[in-house]
Amino acid sequence: MPEEKSKDSPRSLASSSTSRSGSSGGAGKELTKKEEETFHVFFVDKIVTLMTGAMGLVAALAWNDAIRKLFERVFGTQGSGDVTAMFIYAAIVTTAVVVVTYRLSRIVEKMKKKEKK
Repeated sequence: MPEEKSKDSPRSLASSSTSRSGSSGGAGKELTKKEEETFHVFFVDKIVTLMTGAMGLVAALAWNDAIRKLFERVFGTQGSGDVTAMFIYAAIVTTAVVVVTYRLSRIVEKMKKKEKK
């Protein structure tokens, strides 16, 4: 996935800070309060994106197990498990992922709104 080109990316922060100071190296350069907030929001946004992907994977694996158990019961392959329990587990995990993702997204939205003020 190509990296987004936005004024809030760490690369743009580095280039904007070096262009103002006239130096080519950003080492030792202190960020302004606005740049620090922008970087913090960018960082949290990326962490939320990664966490959302990870939770989606957990939900997918839960549904995978539930469907696998259903096929085992329907087609009679070896290894039996409680299909109902697997579907309940998958539903609970999916619900939890949706709730956590929603709340994390709201936190990032609030941070972005605060940053723009």
